Amino acid sequence: MASKTENYQRLEQELAKITHMRNIGMLAHWDAATGLPKESVSSRNEEIATFSAVIHEMSTSGKIGQLIDASQGEVDYLDEWQKSNLALTKKSYDSQICISSDIQHEFSLASSASEFAWRQARANNDFKLLIPYLDRVFNAVRKIADLQSQKLKKSSMDVLIDSFDPGRTSSEISDVFNILKAQLPGLTEKIIQKQKGEKVIALSKPIDEASQRAIGLKIMETMGFNMDRGRLDKSVHPFCIGSNDDVRLTTRYDENNFISSLFGVIHETGHGLYQQNLPAKYRNQPVGGPLGMAFHESQSLIMEMQAGTCRQFTQFLAKLLKDDFAFSGPEYSEENLYKLVTRVKPSFIRVDADEVTYPLHIILRFEIEKTILEDNMKAAELPELWNSKMQQYLGIVPKTDSEGCMQDIHWPSGWLGYFPSYTNGAIIANMLMRAAKAKYSEIDSELNKGSFQSLNKYLNDNLRQYGSSKLSADLLKASTGHDSVQPNMFIDYLQDKYL
Repeated sequence: MASKTENYQRLEQELAKITHMRNIGMLAHWDAATGLPKESVSSRNEEIATFSAVIHEMSTSGKIGQLIDASQGEVDYLDEWQKSNLALTKKSYDSQICISSDIQHEFSLASSASEFAWRQARANNDFKLLIPYLDRVFNAVRKIADLQSQKLKKSSMDVLIDSFDPGRTSSEISDVFNILKAQLPGLTEKIIQKQKGEKVIALSKPIDEASQRAIGLKIMETMGFNMDRGRLDKSVHPFCIGSNDDVRLTTRYDENNFISSLFGVIHETGHGLYQQNLPAKYRNQPVGGPLGMAFHESQSLIMEMQAGTCRQFTQFLAKLLKDDFAFSGPEYSEENLYKLVTRVKPSFIRVDADEVTYPLHIILRFEIEKTILEDNMKAAELPELWNSKMQQYLGIVPKTDSEGCMQDIHWPSGWLGYFPSYTNGAIIANMLMRAAKAKYSEIDSELNKGSFQSLNKYLNDNLRQYGSSKLSADLLKASTGHDSVQPNMFIDYLQDKYL
């Protein structure tokens, strides 16, 4: 006798195959970013593009479409996880079916080639080298967004944002960002004036890469990352990629600034902990994956900023550096380390920015993305617009494009619409930490000992275990008590911490 969910079960089997293919595709990207010989670049670009096209064909095949339709008739026999999985699959199918394999292949080829060109252009501060690659990516992204906009009856910007942060809209992001734009410049100036009177000792001694890696691995261990299901490597731009049981993290090293590398590791470990603690039962299904990048960034930023820059953790860090790595002297005291990791100053590089000025880096990128998408801006115009917005929001202008519009991998990789997730993620991280501390008052004392036990338990129980089974607003409500992002709460947190 046939099962009452026979078609749905067959759909899950097909989705598992697609997930396996995506996981292997991510490893090809990881390999390209960490160890690909330079003369292998061209062939790898073609391989990644072909692989991406094959996955797209599988995901939008007539077979998948028929199984989705047939599964709709079985919905009364599905549990809540299965219903969510079917809804997510249909949403993804509807957004992808309007894109041909040729268009998908062109996007993959353009973004892979651009990403490799970006590495060389950034290293040599040669933006002209990147221009044709970037224009090709922008054209491919605009073409895909236009097709999806027509199909889904949404604006092109909303289509891109939703692909990274499900359920979020451009207008909602603008409302949040307008509050931050009104509050942050004045708050930044007050904090800078307050910190002028503080004595801070700069880290004077270079720390070699091997020592920095050892420190990073030790911190990953204390945070609860399972090294039997992941690894740490080196790349130009820190990232986390992979599947639940194979999480690949990277960082970059600067011998004159080990804090930058360490906090890159802490950030990416937050991403990795999310991946490793998603629901194992649904690991090969859409419902078992992370719910977009705003929540993903909340998991990295709760570790990097909410936990990593608190006094309790810097006390632990100072003790660890002294006891395990023989770092002594006033520059490595807990008080000095705390001042270093909470120093507020407008800076050029987003990933090294303090948490007060960081949202301004995101706001300017969001506004530029809208110009790229809605006004068909050409890549050659990017440096001038970038520099003018840096002056407007941060009061500084980069001397080179490498520390300006070429610093991030996102646009060369075709990830337009991603950046708002960082600031929404930072706000959600603060909301999560408030809720976690309300339930577990021992979090601060645990961080003082280098333990993330209660914090991880809260995140596992209230966010990570749900995967993508809930809508964004419902997951936010379940994990923080609020169903929308609270920028004023974030402003209050910054005022309390820094003033």
